[in-house]
Amino acid sequence: MKKLFKPCILMAAAVGMLFTACDPKAGEVVTEPTVAIEFIGTPGVSEVTVKFTPSANASKFDYAIGTEQDRDNFENGDIIGGLTEMSNEPVTHTWKDLQGGAYYVIYTMAYDAEGAAGPVSAHGFKTASSDFLVQPYYVGDNSAAFLITNTNDYHTYRYALGTAADKEAFLNDELAGIKKQSEVFAWAENYFDLTPSTEYVFYCIGQDRSGRDTQLFEIPITTYATGSDEIPNFTYEAGPKDFYVQTYTVTPNALCKQLVLYQQVKGVADGVMFGPNNWGGKLLEMFDSWKNIDVSQVMSGVYCTTQVNGVLNAQATTTDLELENPLDIYVTAYDEMYQPVLVKKFENETPAFNPNAALPQASDFDIKVTNVTSESFEVSIDYTSDNVRAYFYDVVSGKYWDEQIKGDMAALKNNMITNYLSLGWVYNLKHISNNYVIDPNIPDFTPGAKFYIGVIAMNENGPIDGGWAEEVALSEAFFLPE
Repeated sequence: MKKLFKPCILMAAAVGMLFTACDPKAGEVVTEPTVAIEFIGTPGVSEVTVKFTPSANASKFDYAIGTEQDRDNFENGDIIGGLTEMSNEPVTHTWKDLQGGAYYVIYTMAYDAEGAAGPVSAHGFKTASSDFLVQPYYVGDNSAAFLITNTNDYHTYRYALGTAADKEAFLNDELAGIKKQSEVFAWAENYFDLTPSTEYVFYCIGQDRSGRDTQLFEIPITTYATGSDEIPNFTYEAGPKDFYVQTYTVTPNALCKQLVLYQQVKGVADGVMFGPNNWGGKLLEMFDSWKNIDVSQVMSGVYCTTQVNGVLNAQATTTDLELENPLDIYVTAYDEMYQPVLVKKFENETPAFNPNAALPQASDFDIKVTNVTSESFEVSIDYTSDNVRAYFYDVVSGKYWDEQIKGDMAALKNNMITNYLSLGWVYNLKHISNNYVIDPNIPDFTPGAKFYIGVIAMNENGPIDGGWAEEVALSEAFFLPE
């Protein structure tokens, strides 16, 4: 073999054979030193990881990767890339840059304290083909994901996350949490509730259109310790919140150079995030593509923001303005090359109803209209009361107030509440001033027409009974020029 290859991850166990010989001088059975070969995970397309465990009577051992023709070279000590461990401690080694779909052999041989060699142990394997591939997608301290890619020659596959002890249960279709995909050719399965510092194994088997199964893929991972600084990581803290705004502080560690926080009303965009014909669970790419756009303009009930090189202080919003609204929060961490490397999921909820919250009063507001022309006018709205959290406002036709409902405050309030989603919206600002441009296509805007500005306010409970002010606050009447 011309070249040895370098390190990565993957599994299937093979135990080294025990050889014995008779020592004619001592008349006793002597055990030769051996080395057990264990594959860590399934061999990948271009890499394999192997654990070597020597017997107690070994003083050192050699190991290498080669072809079937390299056995003599290995035994003679002239195989290219051979390695030696000068102890009898177990060693795990990874070879990379292998060829996909190729057959290789792992060789190892131990020596006793006198330097006598034991038998050669060998275990052959075939690297995976790229037409059906299972690999880790990301691994964090409490989350991980696995990526399954395949050609359309494979119409279905099943998979589950378990432990090393769950292999037979998975093969027998008895492992809890087994999932299946059909006609999905790129899929990432995400797990967000894992235990830190814990070993897991991801199992997967595909089936081609002839009904033949692929090999069993066994992908072992170990989650990192809680808050580990071995990886780009962060601390997350949910802060004050109400029916509209929820606050978060996300603090990166030294390896984390960028953060993306995404919030959605629980499950509202799951079809986009996890739909087989959309992002298919590939959250790293998805959040990276969303980080600099206003996704709320595309989907309702969502919010996304990013922070480079620093603490992310987010003020997320929920536009449906509901209490006890369950929320999904996803935070993506980036590495020193500004590439997304892991995602964590958190849960939050807008507050419960506060029966003790005082209602806003119409008298809390000072509303002024100035610079009235046939084309526009200036509106300023001020309030000082802490009972006001937000409000909607609109132009109220004098014809409607004076003639149609004849000053009926209940009717005006009901009308504004019914149509509040089309009104001007102000949140937590005690002063605003803006220019209202008149739309000449609206019939009420005629020379000499009379108008008011109406404000319907709400407290911390939002736009519901127990949140709305009892009355609409009205400005003084104003008239368009004749």
